[in-house]
Amino acid sequence: MKPIGILGGGQLARMLVLEAHRRGLPVAVLSPLVSDPAREVTGHWVQGDPGKASDLLAFMKKCSVVTFESEFYNAEVIKTASKETGVPVHPEPSLMGLLQDRLTQKQLFDEYEIPTSPWRPVDTLEDAVVAWVALNEKVVFKKRRGGYDGYGTFVVKSEKDLTDFARKNGEGKAPEAFIAESWIRFRREVAVIAVRDLNGAVFFYPFVESRQENSRCLWVQGPLRETRAHEAMKKKIAKFLTGIGYVGAMGIEMFETQNNELIVNEIAPRVHNSGHYTMDAFSMSQFALHLRAVSGVASEGLAIPLSKAFAMWNLLGSEKPAAKTLTPWRAQAISGSATLHWYGKFESRAGRKMGHVNALSKTPKAALDLAKKTAVKLKKQIGY
Repeated sequence: MKPIGILGGGQLARMLVLEAHRRGLPVAVLSPLVSDPAREVTGHWVQGDPGKASDLLAFMKKCSVVTFESEFYNAEVIKTASKETGVPVHPEPSLMGLLQDRLTQKQLFDEYEIPTSPWRPVDTLEDAVVAWVALNEKVVFKKRRGGYDGYGTFVVKSEKDLTDFARKNGEGKAPEAFIAESWIRFRREVAVIAVRDLNGAVFFYPFVESRQENSRCLWVQGPLRETRAHEAMKKKIAKFLTGIGYVGAMGIEMFETQNNELIVNEIAPRVHNSGHYTMDAFSMSQFALHLRAVSGVASEGLAIPLSKAFAMWNLLGSEKPAAKTLTPWRAQAISGSATLHWYGKFESRAGRKMGHVNALSKTPKAALDLAKKTAVKLKKQIGY
């Protein structure tokens, strides 16, 4: 079997590679930097640019199937390379092109009746003003392309905010394309990981509560007690994934309103931060199911929970340099119920995801307390 190809070499690619090793699946990585986290854990690393046609073609010829860790690569370049080599890519590049643009993503939500916040396209500053008025003067502007972890997102709740937004995104230059969303008052943020395979089967991990800090995920805890609203949302998501022919893992982030309604905020067509807990809380992680889904390898069964409750705490970097000596075997000794997953990044900066801690316990709160306690201990120990 030729290897499963992964485009990109960050922490998501690293965790895909490690899972492939555990499952006996051959895997190869295409990424540009020697310092990329995934390079450290595979003997089949190719230095190259996933957005460059020549690099992509040479890499794909060596693979049986290709997937990616980031939805922001050039979908047309990947589509052309897939056609020329005959190597399938999952999720499909044409679908990737639709989902990486917030405008067409929202249009798909509407087409498949996925509940989402009221929205409008914004191509000019005049559109921005119209959207601000139409959406009751409380708006979130999001860049159509390339936005993540708060980048390219602007919350506008006053005329001053609107003026600041216009100054940053229009004066002296052509304004970038945005969408405007109505600002939603929510009780909490929740998320779920769904995986659809080549045979059309859809699997859901549990719904979790998530907490953001400076627009980056700080922690998740679960499982949540599922209600009719959760079951209804799963049916809508399954119909959506089937309708668009999606293959692989997808992270779905939602708002839970004061009336216990679920509104989809964003999706990520890949393995996702909100599902990292699956590495320790389930018999098969989101990374294992994604690899099996895109490669067509028969699954040995559904992912089975290994604990009553779980939590994940992200280790977000500071300006201090990260410790280069921390290794996974040292991390395993932290606690019998808490495990560190370190991403192998040698440079730390504010807000950068350096690793995460998974914790297992009898209740979500107890698991979250343990994950936080372990993260604080690690901060003192290695100063990430």
